[in-house]
Amino acid sequence: MSSNTAKHAAPPGVSIRVEGIGKRYVLGKARNDSSVRDGFNDLLNLPLNLLKGQQNAQAERPDDFWALRDVTFDLREGEVLGIVGSNGSGKSTLLKILSRITRPTAGHFEIFGRLGSLLEIGTGFHPDLTGRENVYLNGSFLGMKRHEIEAQFDRIVEFSGVEKFIDTQVKYFSSGMYVRLAFSVAAHLGSDILLLDEVLAVGDIGFQHKSREKTRSIAKDGRSIIFVSHIMPTVLELCDRVMWLNKGKMMCIGDTESVLKTYMDSEAISLSSLDQPVP
Repeated sequence: MSSNTAKHAAPPGVSIRVEGIGKRYVLGKARNDSSVRDGFNDLLNLPLNLLKGQQNAQAERPDDFWALRDVTFDLREGEVLGIVGSNGSGKSTLLKILSRITRPTAGHFEIFGRLGSLLEIGTGFHPDLTGRENVYLNGSFLGMKRHEIEAQFDRIVEFSGVEKFIDTQVKYFSSGMYVRLAFSVAAHLGSDILLLDEVLAVGDIGFQHKSREKTRSIAKDGRSIIFVSHIMPTVLELCDRVMWLNKGKMMCIGDTESVLKTYMDSEAISLSSLDQPVP
């Protein structure tokens, strides 16, 4: 089954429920640009294609690559869940599925509340729009009314530190400016759930510290966060639980220190090396 809605309602206290999510790619095959006619035909054939997709979701082929396979977990309300793993383990793929950027090949998930995400640079902002226009655009994506966005606008700009450039097209922003504004938008607008992928590693030390403090504040307010990072001291500091992904499979999920120790033992890194203050 491949859908965004779980069959059963999640119990109270759950922000996201994920059941058996998998994502499969066929190596060496790229989809060609399609015409309007192709798109219309795809739409007409959608029910049949969905049925075929459900029947063949688990069918193995020699050139299959599973970026994720059989991942199941709940994100609790007010929880910061960290996701760790080496490059290519499926961390970003999982966040893109939950953000509905890409569809799962197998499994299903359900999201309870407004979801905001800050993934890679370039996601979520239109480069030809100004910073101001992108703030309002992102608020509209969350279903917010204009007056709700206006109530937060000054806080967003002040936190980001890009006041002088707010009416400049974001394609002229540096990567640091872009991420500061994008994080500020995600943190201050009305999302109940935040997906953050390596964003606290970007920007100067001062903004990294301010972002960590804001992340703590968001969690204390009862909002839920999934936080992907390679920076283990930050994961240890911020996360209530941690999931370890390896080659698309969930190896374990649980107490932050225990999971990090297991993960780092597998990488031959001592957890004691993390006993240094985070700036």
